[in-house]
Amino acid sequence: MPIQILPKESSNEMGLAPDFDLTENSNLSHILIVDDENGPRQALRMLFKEHYEVHMADCVMAGLDEVRSQPIEVIVTDIRMPQYTGVDLLREVKQINPDIQVIIITGYGQLETAMKAVEYGAFAYMEKPFDNDVMMDMVQSANDKYKMECERRVFEELAMEASRFETLGRLVSGTMHDLGTPLTVLSSHIELMLMVPEKDGIEKRLETMKSQVQYCAELTKATMNYLRYDQSDSGLVQIHQIIDTCLSVSKPLVRECKVELIAELGENLPLIKGDTVLLRQVIMNLITNACQAMKGQEEEKQLYIKSWLEDEKVYVSVEDTGPGIPKNQRESVFEMFFSTKGKSGTGLGLGVVKNVLRRFKGAVSLEDGKYGAGAHFVMYLPVPEKDAGMGNEDNES
Repeated sequence: MPIQILPKESSNEMGLAPDFDLTENSNLSHILIVDDENGPRQALRMLFKEHYEVHMADCVMAGLDEVRSQPIEVIVTDIRMPQYTGVDLLREVKQINPDIQVIIITGYGQLETAMKAVEYGAFAYMEKPFDNDVMMDMVQSANDKYKMECERRVFEELAMEASRFETLGRLVSGTMHDLGTPLTVLSSHIELMLMVPEKDGIEKRLETMKSQVQYCAELTKATMNYLRYDQSDSGLVQIHQIIDTCLSVSKPLVRECKVELIAELGENLPLIKGDTVLLRQVIMNLITNACQAMKGQEEEKQLYIKSWLEDEKVYVSVEDTGPGIPKNQRESVFEMFFSTKGKSGTGLGLGVVKNVLRRFKGAVSLEDGKYGAGAHFVMYLPVPEKDAGMGNEDNES
């Protein structure tokens, strides 16, 4: 039975590090030592103190408090402690800030558990007794990786914003184009009514004008819903609401490219953990890429969007009947700045898709098409466990 822990007030729903005041000791990296025995804690403190700002904790819960209140970059923790283990600490730390690197110290008979910890995201494990020089090298390597991960995350954030502005430009352009038709209809009816002010036929004209005004309102509402964002949009979300919004705002692009859109959405799909704005960007990027890929072709253009539940994961697939992507480029398309469109593409779209899904423990793949040779993207996001918390299955105390 899972053991509940203290709420993560300082953790970030996006999986980013909490904000800290780095004015003090900003020239030193912060390392946390977690061990229930004072002797090993002090020995490690003496080893690290000249090169790092050292923090210490005598149990997992105290260690988590340090992580939430200090800009910790590397954690060195014993695997065996009372109540909770170093593996429990690892799991919770990765929820608070996945960039923090954790080194597990193991004793005799604990090697299998330590190896499992690496699968959970530990940087490395070291067996007792360890060589001090090896430990220093290991911590330095972990600290270097922390800095690399932070730089990568900043780069991803910038890429996501750039992709969002790119999509926003297309969205506004398409909306303005679509507003032109009803506004022209309204203008012509008003001119006719001014020229021929008789009451005959005026009711029919007013009904036509009313429908055009309603269309403008719906178009504007769909656009505003896409742009809307507040804190409640982060957490548990319904993927169909996100898909519906994207289908509404992509109508101008779909019409411009003369694409037939076919949606087959599964029923009663569970909520998933994610961020509404980022997941909208994922779906919009896939729809946009598909429409642009088919824009110039004369053959029938179809876009299939499907969703379903399988193995406690919510899946969404986006497939087009366009020219497809060569097999030798299928892995490269998810790299930032790689584009199959030459100079006309930014190469941000699919890289953003991959990074957003990875942030929420999901993934995306490019698979063989079911309706032809077109591109077939399949993404998934896991269904959150109902009882999330630190378990004691790895507790060896």
